[in-house]
Amino acid sequence: MKTKVLIVDDDKVICKITKRMFQISGLPEDPITFNSGDQAFDFLKQQNNKQQNTVIFLDINMPFMDGWEFIDLLEKENMLTNITIYLITSSIFPEDHRRAKENKNVEDIVIKPITLEKTKELVSQISK
Repeated sequence: MKTKVLIVDDDKVICKITKRMFQISGLPEDPITFNSGDQAFDFLKQQNNKQQNTVIFLDINMPFMDGWEFIDLLEKENMLTNITIYLITSSIFPEDHRRAKENKNVEDIVIKPITLEKTKELVSQISK
């Protein structure tokens, strides 16, 4: 089964850079980028995500729907089957890091700016 990769971040430049780094790191398919949680949610709902493995790289701090609200909505709608979530954040708040580590739906938290070394490590994990 192929794995679909989504990058959800309100910063278009971060989306573009992160996408390119994953391409350079050998990700088999191009990531799909979204600039808001609601766009990504609508996409997942249309895709019926239960049929495919999906990895989401999710920014925590976004307007309208932040990363935590996005995760809560996926959980409420029972859409977390076959979804792995990595938080990508520049947050220095210990509360965000604690909450990420305690959240059963979050695989890991990655600090921005993401490095090429880290994207290669993540591609290796995704490809298993």
